[in-house]
Amino acid sequence: MKILHTADWHLGHQLCKYARKEEHQLFTNWLLDIVENNDIDALIISGDIFDSGFPPNYALAQYYDFLRRLSETCCHHAIIVGGNHDMPSTLNAPRDILKYFQIHVFGGAEPDNKDQILPIHDHNNKMQAIICAIPFLRARELKLNHAGESYTQKDRSLVRAMVDHYKQIASCAHAMNDNCLPKVPLIATGHLFTAGGKISDTERDLYIGQLKHMPVNKLPEIFDYIALGHLHKCQCLRQTPPIYYSGSPIPLSFNESRHEQFVLIINFENNNIASVHKEIVPRFRPLIKIKGQLNEIQTKSENFSYQSSHDLTPWLEIDILDEKPLPEMIENITSAFENQKFKVLKIICKPSNMQQIDFQAQKLDELDPFDVFQKRCEADGIIGEEYDLLMNTFKDLMFMVQVSDSE
Repeated sequence: MKILHTADWHLGHQLCKYARKEEHQLFTNWLLDIVENNDIDALIISGDIFDSGFPPNYALAQYYDFLRRLSETCCHHAIIVGGNHDMPSTLNAPRDILKYFQIHVFGGAEPDNKDQILPIHDHNNKMQAIICAIPFLRARELKLNHAGESYTQKDRSLVRAMVDHYKQIASCAHAMNDNCLPKVPLIATGHLFTAGGKISDTERDLYIGQLKHMPVNKLPEIFDYIALGHLHKCQCLRQTPPIYYSGSPIPLSFNESRHEQFVLIINFENNNIASVHKEIVPRFRPLIKIKGQLNEIQTKSENFSYQSSHDLTPWLEIDILDEKPLPEMIENITSAFENQKFKVLKIICKPSNMQQIDFQAQKLDELDPFDVFQKRCEADGIIGEEYDLLMNTFKDLMFMVQVSDSE
């Protein structure tokens, strides 16, 4: 049996207000080829399928078109769990129909833990594995009562509840596996932040402190493989039994473009993991950072080149050192690169006497609301519990605004 593990697609994502629609389309086309060429039996998507709880229509169309095409491949099953960016109701809306195509969707935690345990079978109705489909866990789904608790106590209560949730599902799955002859692999999913996981600058919604981080040693060792999402860098947290973040398939920022993107193929032989293979995702659109003095940037703009196997215009972020952000300078550099068929998305000027302040060639409405609010907090020196309180309140307000706009 072969399982493909991916996560954090963020369909509908925009970089500096430029949509990533073409990159995501090329990725889903490529992924279907990988599924066919590697005889994948089951696909796991570990959360953050969409970039927001209310994705644009084109992102929804990409998602459903991918699932339709997946159902026509050799892949017998797809298991999709919600992430913190996903709205459970959005994911769950079509799941009663999708299950007839062996596409199993878990937008949020189920009222009965047993409903998150999914035995999957081959064409001969022989059980191949037991999947414990655990999505991003929210306090209200875990039925926590935080009355009278401090924010530190709330954080600790949430982690304990998450640990208990995994233990309870692991116990139920183990009991189900005891009735199988021979026993089959137990696989769990998750969308969470583990202590020690490496983050990128794009993961703005990750918790800054250590309290809400799930300790890796608290994840049940009964699982043969745990397929995680939430962190955008592909990484292994534990070798035996394996715990992996697959990472995001396309870089969601210029800094993330410094690393390669992967999907993971887990090969089982005789119900044991024989290998975990990293399949490199092609870079469909180059994201390039250029940094230097003004004269160096100007020289590079005259004969800058970049080889790409795809037709998408490369996007640039330019860091200019020791210069004030003069309008004519920004306009001249932008024109010079775009004449070479590169699109400048961002220019950052760092004057030598103001090294800690970035002047970005962006309008305020081109910035993400979370980034703006976070920078405001940083500028005012707000840290610790006060920062957590403000960020959580701001997230609640943004959610209420989104709900209100959708009605």
